[in-house]
Amino acid sequence: MVAHPQTACLGERQVDFVLKRSRRRRSIAFSVDGNGLVVSVPWNASDTRIRRSIAGAADWILKKLDEWSGHETREQCWSDGEQLAFLGRDLTLKVVEDAVLLPPVLRDQWCLQVTVADAASETRIREAAIGWYRRHAARNFSERIARYAAAMQLPAPRMFLSNARTQWGSCNSKRQVRLNWRLVQAPQEVVDYVVVHELAHLVEMNHSKRFWQIVERHFPDHLAAREHLNERGHWYLDI
Repeated sequence: MVAHPQTACLGERQVDFVLKRSRRRRSIAFSVDGNGLVVSVPWNASDTRIRRSIAGAADWILKKLDEWSGHETREQCWSDGEQLAFLGRDLTLKVVEDAVLLPPVLRDQWCLQVTVADAASETRIREAAIGWYRRHAARNFSERIARYAAAMQLPAPRMFLSNARTQWGSCNSKRQVRLNWRLVQAPQEVVDYVVVHELAHLVEMNHSKRFWQIVERHFPDHLAAREHLNERGHWYLDI
C-alpha cells in the first residue's frame, strides 16, 4: 500500500486528504476520523475516477468532517490515577512499577492495576491497558454474540476484533463478524445493540425496512443506543 497527501475542492472548501492505493482493493472507499479524510483506492484507479468519486461523496465527506470538528479531542493520559472507561463506568488506573511483569488485573471492580518496568513510560502503560481491553472485549463480545444469535435462531458466527477508527462493526458473506474492541468502553446495552445490528446483517445485508424490523424485534431500545454512540462514539474511538 502507498499513501500520498492530496487536496480536493469540495464546493467552496479545500479538503486535505490521504490517498491510499492498494493492489488488494477493488473499489473506492472513504473514511473520516479525527485525523481527517482517507481515500482508499485500487492500485490502478485513474485520477479522473478518484476525483469523480470524491465529488459524488462530497456531502457525506463534509458532514463527517464537520461532525469530527465539533467534538473535543480526547487527551487520554496513561499514568497512575487517570480514569479509563469500561462498560459504561469509570476505572481508576493504578500503575505499579516492578521488574516482574504481571498481567493487568481489575481490583475492587473500580481499579485497573497495570504492572510495568518503568512507571514513567506512558507507552508501556498504554500497551498493557489496551491488551487488557482487547482480552475483555473478546470475551464480552463472544458471550453477547452467542446469546443474541441463539435468540435470533442464527448459527453463531465467528467473531474477530477490529481496530477500525470509524466503524463499530461489520460482517461478511462468510458469516464473520468484526467488532471494534474500543466498543467495550461503552455501556453493555450499547455493546448489545451493535451485536444485534451486525447479526441482523446476516439475515439482511442492507439497511432496509426489514433489517430495522429485525433489530427492533431483538433490541427494542436501539434508538437510544444509536444516540449514545452518536454523542459519545468519537470519544470512545479516540484512544
